[in-house]
Amino acid sequence: MGKLVIISGDDDFTAKAHARAAAADLCRAEPEKSDMEIIDSEPESIKFPDLVNRLLDTLRTPPMFADSQYIWIRNFGYFDELAAAYKEESSAGVLAGMLAAPLPEEQSIILNGPGFDQRKSWAKAVKAAGASVEICASGRAGDRNFAENRKVRIREWCEDAGKHIASSAIGYIEEISGSDPGTLYQEVAKVIAYAGAEPEISLADCRAVCSRTPEAMGWNFTGALVARNAREALTVLDTLLKQGDAEIRVLAMVSSEFQGMIKLRQAMRELHVSRVNPHTFDSIPQELRDQHPDNMLLKLHPYRAFKMCEGAARFGDEELARILHAVLKANRALVSGGGDRRIVLEQMIFEITGVCRTC
Repeated sequence: MGKLVIISGDDDFTAKAHARAAAADLCRAEPEKSDMEIIDSEPESIKFPDLVNRLLDTLRTPPMFADSQYIWIRNFGYFDELAAAYKEESSAGVLAGMLAAPLPEEQSIILNGPGFDQRKSWAKAVKAAGASVEICASGRAGDRNFAENRKVRIREWCEDAGKHIASSAIGYIEEISGSDPGTLYQEVAKVIAYAGAEPEISLADCRAVCSRTPEAMGWNFTGALVARNAREALTVLDTLLKQGDAEIRVLAMVSSEFQGMIKLRQAMRELHVSRVNPHTFDSIPQELRDQHPDNMLLKLHPYRAFKMCEGAARFGDEELARILHAVLKANRALVSGGGDRRIVLEQMIFEITGVCRTC
């Protein structure tokens, strides 16, 4: 019996990467350099009826100069249409029926694209006929384990490359890469290449080569402020302003960071948490969990909650109020045109990091 492999899901980058890997494994070569027939099937490039006719012609044509026939139906965008046509007498129905039956022994097909609904009768028939189905799910940014799953993926990619990556470096890449899995992979690949023959990947490596996007620079800037590192904050400020980041946007980043700390400290008080360790949020009494079901810390992965609280614990309530006053003062100066805009921001950095004691 031949082999049908279906790869789908909302993680488009991973699904495409897995499809290419499956194709290379099947023909034991780069797909484009082998006898594999590759049929591009995006809706933007071919209409469904035309694609159906081409696929029927291909599936019905036995290999002429080889014992096996390998077909990659790449970036297929018509799963709904195919499922709807199942058991119809139309051409699309015939194609759906062929894929829902055991393939000829000499024929193997890889079919990848978004939208394969496993609940539909055609999908169940395909699986019952022996198809291998892989669903690549990206997860949602609001999911409890979203960030931790991405960190696990970063570590696995590095281990596959024979590298050990520091936890701080993993956190940095995860934070700056946004929610797109392709961007995440590209940043990891870049750091692995930069590490060369070195077995270890450090936070310094990531800062040296990861894309200097506003997200990355914003992470560096607020991180330097939280660490009370005025020198680093001034250096990153220079990069932000060179990128064209408006001064008000810089203020918004800082305000958001420290307002978030105030909310975080309030959430800590609700749970009677003053000092934290990696196991703090694994041992919160159930009674407290029941009393505060909407507590932001209880919605996070326990280790993520610990790391956030670890940063917030560096600042007392009075100090946070003083910092937000410094931000407000800088905002007023920028809006009113009171002084050089860069100097206003530099003064704010000094006040937040404690270099200036007169605020």
